[in-house]
Amino acid sequence: MDSYWTSATNFLLLAIDKSKQAGIFVKDVAVTASEKWQNSSKTTKTVVVGTTAAVTAPLVAVPALGAVGFTSAGVAAGSVAATMQSATTVTGSIFALCQSAGAVGAVATSTSVAVGLTAGTVAGGVTALAAKNGNGSSEQGVRDNGRPPPHKL
Repeated sequence: MDSYWTSATNFLLLAIDKSKQAGIFVKDVAVTASEKWQNSSKTTKTVVVGTTAAVTAPLVAVPALGAVGFTSAGVAAGSVAATMQSATTVTGSIFALCQSAGAVGAVATSTSVAVGLTAGTVAGGVTALAAKNGNGSSEQGVRDNGRPPPHKL
């Protein structure tokens, strides 16, 4: 029985050691990723955030539509969708597209592409604005007037 407890103890100690090593690895990767993100250009940040938004936006479109009241049974009473609904809904309008997607539980490919492109563009633009350096310019080595700074002699 002693060898069982010794083996179990050794296993637990090994598991704890490996967990600590994994934690150190994850922390190192996070620090490296953070440093790379901070040192990356505005263009890189814009592309990363814009692409991420473009890919994920269509995936959350149907659940988001359901949350605001566009359901498979129609517009939910008392919902945000119900407050937007008018007596006549024009074919092809945003409301009609949302109701169609909510009723079917899927977004048409063209709508999905439009949602993705819009989300990507907006997220990329916001990222570009937020990625300015502390000196007010959007790229290092470029002054606010767009010309490079004079060379130091």
